Amino acid sequence: MPMKPKLFLATFVMIIVMGCRTIPMLGPMPTPLPGWRSPVSALLVEDSAFPEGWVREREFPDTPDPTINHVYRSWWNQARGTSGGADQAIWRAYTIADAQEKYEALRESQFYVHFTPSPDEFFADFKPPSEIDFQSQVADEFYLACGWRIWAHCEVLARYRNYVVNMSLDLEAEYEGHVTYGLTYPEIEAVIRAMDAKFAEAMEEFYPSSP
Repeated sequence: MPMKPKLFLATFVMIIVMGCRTIPMLGPMPTPLPGWRSPVSALLVEDSAFPEGWVREREFPDTPDPTINHVYRSWWNQARGTSGGADQAIWRAYTIADAQEKYEALRESQFYVHFTPSPDEFFADFKPPSEIDFQSQVADEFYLACGWRIWAHCEVLARYRNYVVNMSLDLEAEYEGHVTYGLTYPEIEAVIRAMDAKFAEAMEEFYPSSP
């Protein structure tokens, strides 16, 4: 499947970032948060969360490595050829404050908050969809919105303590004569619930509830 510009940029940036190891900080280092030595890639959504015909396309790293704090995975609808794709990225920050800063930056960029489309570009504002009735009870911050930029897709962004996760999922939709292919709203909700369940399990492991 040919890589869309957005996926190509995300993958390129991810590879550059992955090549950067932890830079020594001046002054005393804060105590690492729970789960720091667990592979972040274990939190990526499993292929089984997607409908039949969707397959994994790319991922980084391709083997678990607890020293890598930024991971990526993408899928596409092989049954339909080049129509429909999804990708996920997870960032593990050293502190919760760093994760909050990352979340805020993505909250603005991924949902085109201050975006001005070109005259020949089809665009519809990204808004929380009434078709999906889900709000994470585990995430510290969570936002879901769907819209159009050339094609329709939904963006979900969440922060679980010092972890920030972003998923972009192509949407099966028709609007003002424009048609795109991807996942239906129920299928997108199922993927988001699977994503949230992964983090719910991890947070319970890293921060066990008091008996």
